Amino acid sequence: MITTVSCFNLGESDDERFYEFFQRDAKVMQDMGLPVYWLGREFTAGGLTYRGPHAPEFGGNVEDGRLFMGYKPSSGTSLDITVYSPAAWQSAKDGILNPRTLTTEGKVTRRTVTVKGRQADLISVPSDSRPVNAISLIVELDPVVVAATAWSLGPVSPGGPDRTVFINNPDLLVQVIDDNLRPYPE
Repeated sequence: MITTVSCFNLGESDDERFYEFFQRDAKVMQDMGLPVYWLGREFTAGGLTYRGPHAPEFGGNVEDGRLFMGYKPSSGTSLDITVYSPAAWQSAKDGILNPRTLTTEGKVTRRTVTVKGRQADLISVPSDSRPVNAISLIVELDPVVVAATAWSLGPVSPGGPDRTVFINNPDLLVQVIDDNLRPYPE
């Protein structure tokens, strides 16, 4: 099942509406006896303020044990967070930890980092046009797994830095998750 989130040009009322969808989905996960982790209502990274969490209006795969949320700055790309139940993680694990690329240039890189005092995987995925097209940070917070992913929007100008702050600075993603990831509700 593919779920699409329409979170572009969010106004104040849209922010609240998409937050209510997150609250709805968080309740489903909690009713399953699973903890929910989030980044709060907003955080700052790379000089941008990200607001959220935004969840799909028509529900995601929350009944299958996947809680999706997005955080969007005023410009740039969202930071997507997915909380996986143990069963959902088992079915998604291989594709997330071993992403496939369609590029013949570059390769997937990974390094071990520390988040919340635990080892986590930081994975960078290239594309034919970019050395890093997506970056994911995966941390196990027993019994759930949290995956944070940012996608490249490409450079501001040819040869310039990417418009996505996390692509330019993967350690910023680690810092944001380490500093802001916490149980919901507070």
